Amino acid sequence: MVQRDSYGRVLRCVFRGVPMSTAHILAVTVCGAFAALGIWYARRRTDAESFHSATGSRGVITSATSLVALCAGTWVLSSPAETATWAGRTGLIGYALGSAAPLVILAFLGPALRRRHPDAPSIGLMARARWGAPAQLLVSGIALVYMSVYMAAELTAVGGAFIAVAGIDPWFITSLVAVTTLSYAAWGGLRATIFTDAVQFWFVLPLLVTAFAAAIAGMGGWQAANAPLAGSPLMEPLSAAGLGMGVCLMLAIPAANLFDQSQWQRVYACRDAATVRRAFLIAACAIAPIILAAGWFGLWYAGLGLTSGGNGAVFAIIAAKTPQWVALAVLALALLLVMSTLGSLANGIASVVAHDLASFRPSTTPQRRLAIGRWVTVGVALAALPVAAQQFSVTYVFLVADLLCAAAVVPVFAGLCGLRLPLRGLMVSSIAGLAAGGVCFPRTDLTTPIYDVRPLLHLPGELNAFLVSFGLAILVSLVVAVAWPRERRA
Repeated sequence: MVQRDSYGRVLRCVFRGVPMSTAHILAVTVCGAFAALGIWYARRRTDAESFHSATGSRGVITSATSLVALCAGTWVLSSPAETATWAGRTGLIGYALGSAAPLVILAFLGPALRRRHPDAPSIGLMARARWGAPAQLLVSGIALVYMSVYMAAELTAVGGAFIAVAGIDPWFITSLVAVTTLSYAAWGGLRATIFTDAVQFWFVLPLLVTAFAAAIAGMGGWQAANAPLAGSPLMEPLSAAGLGMGVCLMLAIPAANLFDQSQWQRVYACRDAATVRRAFLIAACAIAPIILAAGWFGLWYAGLGLTSGGNGAVFAIIAAKTPQWVALAVLALALLLVMSTLGSLANGIASVVAHDLASFRPSTTPQRRLAIGRWVTVGVALAALPVAAQQFSVTYVFLVADLLCAAAVVPVFAGLCGLRLPLRGLMVSSIAGLAAGGVCFPRTDLTTPIYDVRPLLHLPGELNAFLVSFGLAILVSLVVAVAWPRERRA
């Protein structure tokens, strides 16, 4: 189901100029500095509540900057640019809008569900309060699958970046990132990760702006940089490939992110509903241009006549057009991006496990929940290391996890928001959506469907196969949920 990632091999030659010792020193310095900062902050007393929830303790700026750092993982340096190399400007815009969409949705959905379920700070506990234990197992299972895949993808991406830039063994860099991040995430919990995320944001944004500006300067200015793209199909505003992938991403990304417990933790960590709205809307406005800036490297890469290895477009442009110090700045950026996301994902997974355990075993003491949370935080991150060190491509598995979320997102959140959908209707609609999307899901070549339903549905043959799969998953689950007989009022 997975294939070896090729962009590391493509770029290894272009970054031979960066000494391995310099990259090692940079990695140890950046990771060590933020580990020390996180440990310093985590010295204060931590109980089970503050480890998992930190309810009502954060203001607008801290919440917004933490959200941006959480959402902008290392994938920002690879996936948007790769998408732009074949889906063009329209696909990239869809990527940016899709990345901002879940934050906009949570700006309004978050306060509503927080008001409806004030004592259920996890998506699994919300489902239990609404439908009972079987729904909790379903929703928590989806959340755990998605966040685990996300974590493996982040570690794989940072390992690939250091292989491309300096030939560093991925075991070294992934282990360094995991150990230093866990040194404060497993001790201080959510409060520590929110704090370090907020600090990391103020480094991430300048580093990304620096890389973008240096690349433009190295190519002779904005007009010269974009001159090779004049008349290119990639710049067409209504290209079929761009529209298909753009719409697909605007469906898949919000569906998956709504099951991300680390984002729901931040909904409850905000002081009040107004703070949630402002923080999430500010974060949405910030993440969209970050995706556009990182993804534009893919357009420049394609403008140079290069199509293979689009995952490494950012690194290739930086290597060819900027001084060596910019390449090192991009490595520092990759480290900050993965640390900000890894700690939050690990804590989100720990939160789901600890809260679910407490709900199934009410006798579990707060001290026991705190210990479980810490061990789970360590365990899930360490379990991802062997996967990341092998440098497999997780794109396909990531898309499978997204499909799982897309099949359940409508019935789950419609029911949580008031639709009188019974438990059986929730289960059947989710399974029906997954079956409909799964039967036509693309194979590992990312283009050929398992079964092509486009002729059967009288759809254009060139319509994006992922769009068909995700569209059917959402549509079928919606139809079944709406048509299912309603619960009787008590």
